[in-house]
Amino acid sequence: MRTEEDPSIISKTTILILSGFLIGMSFAQPLGELGYYVFNCGLTGLIAWMTFELSGVRQDHQEIRRGQLLMEARLMRHVGLSGTSSIVDAREKDRLLDWLRRETDGLLR
Repeated sequence: MRTEEDPSIISKTTILILSGFLIGMSFAQPLGELGYYVFNCGLTGLIAWMTFELSGVRQDHQEIRRGQLLMEARLMRHVGLSGTSSIVDAREKDRLLDWLRRETDGLLR
């Protein structure tokens, strides 16, 4: 079922399931020369699934990093507008930015 958020026709999980089925079928049944091609189709699907998963993880990390930078910029604007600048304000900014980095770094792992 296609949604607005996921416009793909076939999901990554379906690719993995079909690839496993093809690989298993190539070993379980004597298919003759056709078995070689069935196995290679399954292997190609497995490689495609791994590629899609890797690109998805990279996109997730990029979105988290973009959000982290946006939050840091908003925090700096908010704390920077709080009046006169002093050593206490600078320490507070550093403390808040450190807290923000600790909270969002857990999302990147």
